[in-house]
Amino acid sequence: MTDDRLTEHVLSKAHLTFRPARGALNHPYLVPGDGYDQQLWDWDSYWLTKGLLELADKFDEGTFAQILDHARGSWLNFFEQQAGDGKIPILITPESPDTFGCTLDATHKRNQAKPVLAQYAWAISCAQNDFGWMKTYYPHLLRFLESWWRYYQSPCGLLVWGGDTAIGVDNDPTTYGRPPFSSANLLLNCLYYQELITAAHIGRQISRVDEADHLAQRAEALKHSILSECWDEQDGFFYTVDVQCRDQRDLFIPPEIPRGMAMNWHTVPLKLKTFTGFLPLWCGIATKEQARVVINRHWNTSNNSKATWGVRTLAKCEKMYAPEIESANPSNWLGPIWIIANYLVYSGFKNYGYDGEASLLAKKTRELLTRDLKQTNTLHECYHPDTGQPNHISGFFSWNTLAAAMR
Repeated sequence: MTDDRLTEHVLSKAHLTFRPARGALNHPYLVPGDGYDQQLWDWDSYWLTKGLLELADKFDEGTFAQILDHARGSWLNFFEQQAGDGKIPILITPESPDTFGCTLDATHKRNQAKPVLAQYAWAISCAQNDFGWMKTYYPHLLRFLESWWRYYQSPCGLLVWGGDTAIGVDNDPTTYGRPPFSSANLLLNCLYYQELITAAHIGRQISRVDEADHLAQRAEALKHSILSECWDEQDGFFYTVDVQCRDQRDLFIPPEIPRGMAMNWHTVPLKLKTFTGFLPLWCGIATKEQARVVINRHWNTSNNSKATWGVRTLAKCEKMYAPEIESANPSNWLGPIWIIANYLVYSGFKNYGYDGEASLLAKKTRELLTRDLKQTNTLHECYHPDTGQPNHISGFFSWNTLAAAMR
């Protein structure tokens, strides 16, 4: 089975994600696909742009120009709604500049746009071979990054979600249903680490060296926190951790009673194997030895995470595993194949030289989507990991575009 049909589908349907400026959206923008008409989402827009730009040489000149125009417009739309404290909405529609009220929440329990906007700006700038436009917007980008650090940093140095709404991986059990500001999710921390590194690269491109150096130092500190708090030596895997660790002795023990052992830990691992445990390989944080252990123990010799069609978003050994359920709000990340998960794990394999594993995962991903096109003439949001049957929302485009570039 070839993947020519997949590439042709992306090339022929890309224009269906274009939307003109309207209402609260002052610039042309991108939507994820059918079912999301008129909706500008944070990371969907970024991954869609990245997927389309990976195929840049296959588009005609006019369509490529439109892709860039709508990508820049999407980015600008987000920053035009930036609050004074730096926060940016997750979702913008023509009728609502901030559907989730991210910028209006003084408690910060509502999350804000996921940290992908520096990576988004980098992708656009590289594609147009021009970073000059970022000279105007770099201070705004820095304020966005600072707002994450200011409002969502835990004492151990890891970032936490304010709440469990619109976290991207909606019902990830390490965050979904848990108390606000408790879950130092690996997705959030790995995205933010990559965001800091990328923002530093942009800063050096536009001669903002001091800011770039500061961002790089912050990234190094976050890397240390992820390695020290999220790596589990016994299991050979990275886990999201709970940061609700407080020494309560002064609250409950009278001062005249001698104190015993102090708490010498800052987090408790949430030992649920989700695909996010592979993300330190995607962003290059893992050591070579850690990468070897993760891949050999949790991919090459186990089918808990590895499925016929790619990466189970939740390992099948977990009690919450339920890949057959179709769901929206929250969408189901309890096992189904999501192409973004396949892509991130694939990229991690490539980063550490596991080209055979990466190539096979790429092949299976393209075959899965090609098969869907053959059977339904469209793509879907996610798929059953073993049967490959579409799970939810037909006409989904978004990060599915990345599969055409996976080799």
